[in-house]
This record gives sequence, structure tokens and C-alpha cells, in this order.
Amino acid sequence: MADSSDDDITDRPPLLETDLTCPVCKDIFKEPELLSCSHSFCKVCLEGSWKNQTKRQCPMCRKCCDGETPIPNRALHNACVSYKKERNRRGATTGSEEELCGLHQRPFQLFCIKDEEPVCVECVTLHPGHELVPTEQGVPFCKDELTMKIKILESKLDSFKRMKKRYKETITFIEGQTKEAENQIKQEFERLHQVLNEEEKTRLLALSREEDEKKQVVTEKIEAIGRDITGLAELIQSVKREMGAEDLTFLLNFQKLKRRTQWTGDDPRRVYGALINMALHVGALGYKIWESMQAHVTCLPVILDPNTASPWLSISPDFSSMQESRERQSFPDNPERFDPCVFVLGSEGFSSGRHRWEVRVADHPKWILGVCKESVVRKRKFTVTTTAGVWTIGLSKGVYNALTSPRTVLNLERRPETVRVKVNMEKGEVSFWDTGNNKHLCTFNDKFTGKLFPIFGPGLQSTPITILPAKVNIHKQ
Repeated sequence: MADSSDDDITDRPPLLETDLTCPVCKDIFKEPELLSCSHSFCKVCLEGSWKNQTKRQCPMCRKCCDGETPIPNRALHNACVSYKKERNRRGATTGSEEELCGLHQRPFQLFCIKDEEPVCVECVTLHPGHELVPTEQGVPFCKDELTMKIKILESKLDSFKRMKKRYKETITFIEGQTKEAENQIKQEFERLHQVLNEEEKTRLLALSREEDEKKQVVTEKIEAIGRDITGLAELIQSVKREMGAEDLTFLLNFQKLKRRTQWTGDDPRRVYGALINMALHVGALGYKIWESMQAHVTCLPVILDPNTASPWLSISPDFSSMQESRERQSFPDNPERFDPCVFVLGSEGFSSGRHRWEVRVADHPKWILGVCKESVVRKRKFTVTTTAGVWTIGLSKGVYNALTSPRTVLNLERRPETVRVKVNMEKGEVSFWDTGNNKHLCTFNDKFTGKLFPIFGPGLQSTPITILPAKVNIHKQ
């Protein structure tokens, strides 16, 4: 009578496969290595069991293996390779073989929801408390989860495609910026070349005129001396002839001849200032030309940065004024740009020193002027206050305010047409003045860290706000 504890021989794994199975991973040996205790393990399994262990032991018999170098078990490796080839050959001839549990060599009948893996009936004890369902129910569960993952990946793919498109649009925009800048550079240099050409002509004409004047003076002197030379030569010849007369005749005419030899004309003298004034024409020529060029150039204390401008703002070609754009412009959504807030920054920030600029607001009904931190919010609406890193004053609905939290109403004597902004980084001051009567409007006192940038908020108005040119003073020592 057969022992009831014995399983059907068909449920057992082949004996050869059992001999070729690693006791650690329960799978066919991969790169088997032999220990001195005659036990073999996969190379990776053996290294994994020894990882983070101070004392090396055989995973089977716990024999100490310190100082031992495992030997590659080539015979076992070759047997495993041959067995796999034979098993694959049999599987190819008999059709697809049913997948079996690598640990118990039983078919998978259940699916563990928590561990998300198929299990056999004997694996149930290894998944205590886990939700187990038939394998056919595990399929839709896994597909639903993968479908959700795929949707996330598809969303990410769409995001990458949109970003790629934006980068391509950015390249097109960069090319447009380059072409526009190139045209402006050429036009400005052409204008300055024309100014320099006129300056050159003027200076060459002045040099030519002085040359003519100086040469005329010297020529007149030469002509006068020529006349004196002719007169002297004739007098000398005449006196010599008289001296050759009879003795008595010579003596009778002596006094007369003596008086004739008295030259009453002026002796020739060198003319003072006869040479070209070289110092005037070519001395410090470059500086003089630069000095005269001031009338043809504009010095802006603040230049607007178009890369920070809201798409609803139109910036002038010289980056000195701003106003509402009739339609939203197709700018790249670069991190520096304000959107949706309608602001634009100055192109250069400052972390030290004193700075000032004047802005013509005229009868503009709504505006904000001042400075802000470089880290000010760009991609969402925010309350313009000192706590947000913005120190400004503004006009809205006919009321002037210092944009503190809460706002401070400014009671002004008159409507300022031009506002001066002054910044003293060392003192931590930002002050505002009405340049029309030089009246103080408001001062912020704070401790500034990092760079501050001029900020302008013209609102959605067709009236432009303009940064006025600064006066250039030359100090000669």
C-alpha cells in the first residue's frame, strides 16, 4: 500500500532539475560556484548572502568560509546549460509548456493582489493575510493598473511633445530676435557712421581753411619781402654805379648817395602763429569726437528687458517705453517673462551703490513704478507688496498709493507728470520724487538681499510710460 504522504510523481519536479536547482533562488544554476564544503550556489546568490556579513558562512551547512575563494563549478555549469537546451528543445516540439511555480513546481492558479504576482496553491502560506484571486481575475486588475500607468505616460509624452514644440518655436523666435537686433545694429552704426563722416568733413574743412589762411599770411609776407629785395638790389646797383664816377663828381654826390643808402623800411620779422594748430585739430581727437557725439546719442539709466515683458505689453525699439499691445503677442513662455501679470523689468539689476531714473507717466491713468527682487513671482498673479519682494508706488482709480500691506494712501499736492526713483542699496532706501516740483512722495526702508531690478507696471493702457534719458556730465580734472 502506497504511503498517502507521497505525492503523485507527476507533481514532482524532475530529479535532474532538482539537482540543478540553486538552493537559494530555487532556479537553475547561473554561473555556479563551489565551496570547500561541496555545496554549490549561483554566483549572484552567494554574493548576495554574504553581503553586509562580517563572517562568511555556507548558506546550507553554515560552515565558516572566511578567506575562501569560491571556485567556478564548470561541470555543473555545463550540465545546466545542456539541460536548458534540452528543455527548450522539448518545449518547442511539444508546444508551449505550462508555466510552473519555480519554488514548488506547481501550476499558477492564484494571483496575489498585494504582491502583484501569480502563486500556486502551496505558495498561499507565504502570503498570509493577502488578497488572493483566481489568475483570470488578476489579469483585468493588472491591465487596469497598467492602463492607468499608460495614461500617465501618455500624458507625460504629450507634455514632452509640447515642450519640444515650444523649444522649436523658441528657436524660430531667437532667429527673429537675431534678425531684428542685426537690423537695428546696422541702422544705428549707419547713422553713427553718417554722423562721424559729417564730423570728419567738418574737421577737415576747418583744417583746410586754417591752411589757406596761414598760407595767405605767409604768402603776403613773401611778396612784401620780394618787393623789398627788389628795391634793395636796385639801390645797391645804383649806388655802385655812382661810386664808379669821376672822383670829383663822386665827392660832390657823396652826401646824396649816403642819404640814399639809409633804408627806411622795416626789417622782416617772423610771423607769430604762422603754423597749423596741430593740437587743436588732432590733439585728443578721439575724445573730442566722442564729446561731440553726445548730441547724437541717448543715455538711458534703465533699459527695459523685453524677455521679461508681459505678452500684453508693447516695448519700443529702443527699449525705453512701454504700452498696451492691442493683441496678445506670441512670445515664448520663458521663465523670466511675466504672464498673466502685466509687468516688465529693467535689463540690469544692482546689488550695491546708488541709482536713479526718471519715468514720464504724464496723464497715464494707471501705473506702478519701483523695484523688486529677482525672485519675484512671474507665472501667476500676486499681490504687489513689500512682503512679496516689491517696493513700489502706483496710481489706480485716481488714488496714489505706496504699495505696502495694507496700502498707504499718498496725499499729493499735484498730479506728477514725471516720477524720479532713487535707490540707495547701502542705506536700504527706495524713494520716489515728483521731478516737477522736486517734492518727496514716499520712501521705503528695508534690508535688501540679492539684486534689485527696476519694475514697471503700465497696465492695459494705450498711453505710453517712458524712461527719460539721463544727463551725461563730464568732469575734467
